[in-house]
Amino acid sequence: MRDPEIRPIPPTEPSEDFQLIRRFLETGDPRCFRSLVERHQPSVRRLLWVMLDGAREEVEDVEQEVLLALYRGLGNFRFQSSFRTYLLSMARYRALDALRRRGRRRREERALRLLAPSLAAPREQVQELESAERILSGFRRLTDAERQLLLLRDVEGLSMQELAATLALPVGTVKSRLHRARTRLARILREGR
Repeated sequence: MRDPEIRPIPPTEPSEDFQLIRRFLETGDPRCFRSLVERHQPSVRRLLWVMLDGAREEVEDVEQEVLLALYRGLGNFRFQSSFRTYLLSMARYRALDALRRRGRRRREERALRLLAPSLAAPREQVQELESAERILSGFRRLTDAERQLLLLRDVEGLSMQELAATLALPVGTVKSRLHRARTRLARILREGR
């Protein structure tokens, strides 16, 4: 598994997801399931990566748990929310279960792997790396909940309604928590200069 890249992912059309789900449920065609998973797997990986502090083996294990649970329980999907929201909620709960099983949080320096290789000149690479290290260091100082909010909104591009559904919170609460997380990150970055 490669380290997940951090870049916004364009949302998929819910109707396309719904068609794939219906076709899979009606025919059992594994290509439909595979196609559905491939559309959303990068988002799941990024969420797990953030929640599990980049612990590669644990991310892979939880990702497999999510896919297996999805395969077995896709018939429980009720088409009341987007499939993306449903899947990210499932991944989030599986990650929380893994954190409970683990009993403690590992804080290792793995965030730098998230950076894509740069073709810039060596001096520019050093400056980019220093800037990225500063941002990632600030990001790691946020709470888990703040990191999840920023990832799901600013990287995954979830709407406020999708965020609220994923996190099982009212939209107003999500908005205020997101604002506080952004403000806190900005303050941390200003202090770190």
